[in-house]
Amino acid sequence: MLRQEALIERVRRSCQLDERLVAAMMYGSFAQSEGDEFSDIEFILFFDDDALKDVDQEEWIARVAPVELYFVNEFGVGMAIFDDLIRGEFHFDRASDIAKVGESWRSTDWLPSLDATLVLDRTGELTRRLKMVVGPPLDRGTPEQAQFLCHSFLNWILFGSNVLARGELARALEYLGFVQRYLLWMVRLLERTTTHWPTPSKALERDISGAAYTRYAACTAHLEKEALRSAYLSAWAWGKEMMLLLTTQLDIILPTTLLDRLDERLTGSHRGS
Repeated sequence: MLRQEALIERVRRSCQLDERLVAAMMYGSFAQSEGDEFSDIEFILFFDDDALKDVDQEEWIARVAPVELYFVNEFGVGMAIFDDLIRGEFHFDRASDIAKVGESWRSTDWLPSLDATLVLDRTGELTRRLKMVVGPPLDRGTPEQAQFLCHSFLNWILFGSNVLARGELARALEYLGFVQRYLLWMVRLLERTTTHWPTPSKALERDISGAAYTRYAACTAHLEKEALRSAYLSAWAWGKEMMLLLTTQLDIILPTTLLDRLDERLTGSHRGS
């Protein structure tokens, strides 16, 4: 048994024993049957609304296992680092927040089965709502999705290349990450490997073809001007190719005048010349 699986069982027992807890669910890698020795454990805990204010979050998690560090991150989520360096993510929510669980969750994540995600449900409400969420990953290959990816890619590559031209190398490297995310979403659409859509770099080595992985590698860089310029040019070349493929597969329209102007800006070439 993985150490994480032992922790998950302890969380389950703690949930059953705490009468203040109305419902609880697990999400992330282990809920998706993809957890390994490097994975986090991730839970949403729904406490009775009146009881939540008296819950000592760190003390609650310390009952599960010794904690070296606990804090609430910038998103209001409890982050635990256990003594064996396993990370835990814990949402301490109100029972009334169960009403927010719904079909819209499927746009950002996926849960394969109710049994894999449900930890506790004293009222039946969480079960009812999770039934709207569980199921296979959504079909991402829609014209609307492809159009959004193309537009976003054009926005970020212009933004990043402008910052690079100004000489802000660190900022250009940061924005290159946004460019890369849209490249990965496009290649996932084209290669029909969208299971890990919310985090497009996840399991990339397994999910996309070797040829696509090589193209992606050329779009990465370190903090040096020529390396960044080369990465942006590679990203532009690959992005153009994928956008054109998406136009034929999903019948979307590209802003051709903008593409011409970006070609001139980034490469000094012109598609019409």
